[in-house]
Amino acid sequence: GALSRFGPLLHGVMPSSVDGGEPDQFLALEIAHRAMVDADALRHPLPGDRVEVVLGRGTYINRGFSTVVQHGVIVDRVLSVLRSLHPEHDEAELAEIKRQLKASLPPFNSEMAPALVPNLVTGRIANRLDFQGVNYIIDAACASSHIAIERGIEDLRAGKCDMAVVGVVHASTPAPIFMIFCQLAALSRHGQIRPFDRDADGTLLAEGLGVLVLKRLSEAEEAGDRIYALLKAVGTASDGRGLGMLAPRLEGESLALRRAYEQSGIDPRSVGLLEAHGTATNVGDETEIAALKSVFGGRAGDAPTCALGSVKSMSGRCLPADGSARETKAALALYHKVLPATLNCEHPNPDLGIEESPFYINTRTRPWIHGAASPRRAGVNAFGFGGINAHAVLEEYTGRAERERGIFMKRPCEVLVVEAGSRDALVQATGEIVSELSAVGAPDLGDVAARR
Repeated sequence: GALSRFGPLLHGVMPSSVDGGEPDQFLALEIAHRAMVDADALRHPLPGDRVEVVLGRGTYINRGFSTVVQHGVIVDRVLSVLRSLHPEHDEAELAEIKRQLKASLPPFNSEMAPALVPNLVTGRIANRLDFQGVNYIIDAACASSHIAIERGIEDLRAGKCDMAVVGVVHASTPAPIFMIFCQLAALSRHGQIRPFDRDADGTLLAEGLGVLVLKRLSEAEEAGDRIYALLKAVGTASDGRGLGMLAPRLEGESLALRRAYEQSGIDPRSVGLLEAHGTATNVGDETEIAALKSVFGGRAGDAPTCALGSVKSMSGRCLPADGSARETKAALALYHKVLPATLNCEHPNPDLGIEESPFYINTRTRPWIHGAASPRRAGVNAFGFGGINAHAVLEEYTGRAERERGIFMKRPCEVLVVEAGSRDALVQATGEIVSELSAVGAPDLGDVAARR
């Protein structure tokens, strides 16, 4: 895809330092720059000492480190085996074999050495974009993006920075990770992720990068930045002593959820979209639904009120980048006022008890119809290996910049829904609309439709 391409000269990076290095560093620089452009943050740049970079990263045996291991350990092991099996080779022949083995690998020299230092994933961004706030990487498994966001929010609130570039980079999934998931029997044998479906049989691994640009609301409005959504809170918790290091625990997940809504001051019942972790494994889905029901309660009335979905059904399990995918999906859903579809859940698992909850599996993309007094809201789950749990609460932005953007496209026709208790009242209401649209300085059709 487009994000897997990196033009070093465009970012002031010497091409000779790229080959053999870690792709994470260069792709993270590319996506961070794109995020800044997309947020319109480069039109009114902040002083560099007021911008920080915090990214999650979870796998370290990538292309660059594999190259270093091959240059040293693997080549030496091959020569050792050759000496044992073929003692007829003299040292000159072995030296030539070693030379050819190394020649077949990407270089390992002083120019590409910086591209192997893990924390330069963020250091390179700070260097090339001239940010002088703190920069560091974190590892909280699938909750990494949420934890990075939490750090950015806290530093913005404390006045330590005026902009936080946060997210996750996961550019490759090495073979040992697949082997671990195979040993855990967590990979789908049918090659399809089915979150919350009765036929769910595991996950599929993938890669991804995601970066968000965070600012205090008043300053983003003042600068005229594009605002996708408001981040209200991130609640975090650990499982404590559970069944195992990799098994989810209801108490830990519930605690993260409760903390998020307590910190935000938001009633979870006002949430209209819940982007789930959605592992498509029996224990994962069961624990997650139980945790959600413990906080959101049971179903009130005949109809569910909150769309439940998982972006994993579309993107796969991007490990530490999972959270970035979910946060981006939720923010865009709020921005465009659309409920995105979840795939591969034709038959919700009856054992999960979703029918007794406020949730429904949203299997079709549909307009996010919303008539409540509060803004649209979304919750995003992230439950990582090692028992780290996080939940983010997002809210629709309805401020000045949103009003200037306009909810609807300018178009010559619009659907206006008119409701009245009688025929005469309906005729009168329709006449009032016609008069309003016929007056000098008449409002836009979309604005009239939005008010009705």
